[in-house]
Amino acid sequence: MATLVTALLTGFVPRASAAPIGTVGDPGFEEQNSRVISAPWSGEGPDYKGIDIDLGYGKTGRKNAFIRTSSRNWNAITQKVTVKPQTVYYLEGWVRTSGNYTTGYFGARGTNGRTIVQKNYGKVISNGAYQLLRMAFNSGTNTSVTLYAGYNAPGADSWVQIDDISLVDNPYGDGNWAGYAVPSSPVNAAPRAVAAVWTEPAFTCRQENPDNQLSVWAGLDGLAASATESLVQVGVHATCRGDLYPQHQAFWEVINAGVDTLEQPVPMVVQAGDRMSASVVRSSADPANYILTIDNLSRPGQRQTLTKRAPAARSESAEIIVERPHVLTLGSTWPKVVNVPFSYVTVDGAPLSAYDALPLQGRQADTGTVYSPSPATTDSGGYSNFTLSSHQG
Repeated sequence: MATLVTALLTGFVPRASAAPIGTVGDPGFEEQNSRVISAPWSGEGPDYKGIDIDLGYGKTGRKNAFIRTSSRNWNAITQKVTVKPQTVYYLEGWVRTSGNYTTGYFGARGTNGRTIVQKNYGKVISNGAYQLLRMAFNSGTNTSVTLYAGYNAPGADSWVQIDDISLVDNPYGDGNWAGYAVPSSPVNAAPRAVAAVWTEPAFTCRQENPDNQLSVWAGLDGLAASATESLVQVGVHATCRGDLYPQHQAFWEVINAGVDTLEQPVPMVVQAGDRMSASVVRSSADPANYILTIDNLSRPGQRQTLTKRAPAARSESAEIIVERPHVLTLGSTWPKVVNVPFSYVTVDGAPLSAYDALPLQGRQADTGTVYSPSPATTDSGGYSNFTLSSHQG
C-alpha cells in the first residue's frame, strides 16, 4: 500500500511514461485536418495517398498517413527537417503493410538527394501489427534531411499505413526508462509474453535524496509515446518518504488507449535484496486479457497472479525496464547509484539475442548520471542476463 499512502501524504501518484518522441513536425499526423496531406508533410509519386482520420488505423491517436496503389510506381510520404551538421541522429517510425510486397523503404536523404540511411520493409510478420523501423546516421555536412516512407507497388492492390515518425539527436534525453525493449519489426513478431528475474535494488533516502524513486518492471506495449498509448506492466516501486531507506511496493498498472489505472498495489512483502520474478502474458483465448504474475522468490508464499484487460493494447513491444517514474504534481529523481542485475529474461520464451532488441538508457540531467544496461548475454538454458547500472555520462 506504500504507493497509495504516499499519494495521500504528498498529493502525487506515480505513473508510467513511454519513451520520448522526437521533434519532427506533426510526427503522428494528428495536426492534419483533411484527407489531403498538408505541411509539414508532403507526398512523392503519382498515386493515391493521404490521411486516415478516425478510422482506427493509426498506431496511436486518431490519424495516420497511408499510400494505396496497384501501379508499379514509387510513392512516399516525406518531410524536410533541419538538422545540425556532423551529428548522430536516430530515426524511428512505425509502418503496417498489406504484406504483398517487399519493396518498402524508410529512410533519410541528404540535401543532394542521395540516400543517407534506409531500411527495407514490407513483409508482414504478425497480422495487423505495426512494425517499428529504427536506425542511426551521421548528418555529415547536411543542414537538412528529407525523411521518407514509401514503396514500389507490385502491380497489384497494396498499401502501407505510417505513423509516429521521430528524428532526434539524443533518443533518451532525460529519459525515464533504462533496460531493454523488443519491438515488433520486420524481423520480430508482435511479442505476447515477457518475463524476468531481478534483485530488488537498495538506495538511500533522507535529506540529500528526498525524491528518489525507482520502479523495476516487465511489460508489454508502451514503447511509442502518445496520449493514447497502451501499456501493461507489473513490478516493484521503491519510494523515499523521508526515511533512511525506501519503501518497496509490488504493483500492477494498465494504460488502455491513454486511460491510466496508475500504479495499483499488490499485497506482498518486498525488501531490498529480494529476488523478484515478474511476467506479463497476453491471453491467446482472449487477446484483450493479460495475465500478470509477480513472485518474491526470497519469501515463499508471496506469489500473486492477476488478470487485467487492455482491449486497445496490441502487444507491439515487450520491455524489461528500470524506471524513474513520472509523478503528477512533484518531481522525482533517479538514485545516484543504481545496480539491478537481471536474469532469466525471455520474450516469447526466447532470449534477447533472438530479436532486434533495443537497449534503452536513462539520464538524470542535473547530475549527468547515466543509467544503462550491460550487453545481454545468453546462458546455457537459453535465458538472457544483463545488469542495469549507473555511471557518469
